[in-house]
Amino acid sequence: MPAAWRPVTPARGAARRPARRVILYFLRHGAAEDRGRGSDGDRRLTRHGSERLRSAAAVWRRLNLRPDVILTSPLPRAAETAAIFAEAVGVAGRVAEDARLAPGADWGAMARSLADRPEAKRVMFVGHEPDLSNAISLLTGASSVRMRKGGLACIEFYGIPEVGTGEVAWLLDPDLYGD
Repeated sequence: MPAAWRPVTPARGAARRPARRVILYFLRHGAAEDRGRGSDGDRRLTRHGSERLRSAAAVWRRLNLRPDVILTSPLPRAAETAAIFAEAVGVAGRVAEDARLAPGADWGAMARSLADRPEAKRVMFVGHEPDLSNAISLLTGASSVRMRKGGLACIEFYGIPEVGTGEVAWLLDPDLYGD
């Protein structure tokens, strides 16, 4: 367990401080090219997919989203989505590709990526389905979560992000972004 995440035991008689709050954001990549064009790993965002994500910028800015780091799958459609988000909210230098977040990633892979950044308190994962929905369900205990292309979820933890301890703060459907 990274030192920054270890719970602090107050001295006898001292006031208890609230546990370290961690916020995880999960952003599904935008609409991508059809699977028929080359390999799945080469698929990029479509023009419409890019435009829809850019139309979300005003909503993202209103929410004051400022992740400490944006961890993205290395696949082009996810990396492009991460870049659009980062530019839209003014955190372009905070994007990091991580091969562990490629399609098929589970919460364990995401947690290992997160553990590499122990000082980060607000972390965004940009990736694929069903990986993101599965992680959200596992972390929150939700029986079912659906992340549409361009959808964004915010999960809050009071302490270390562990299975079943997260609370869904909000989930944005991409239809809210407008066209």
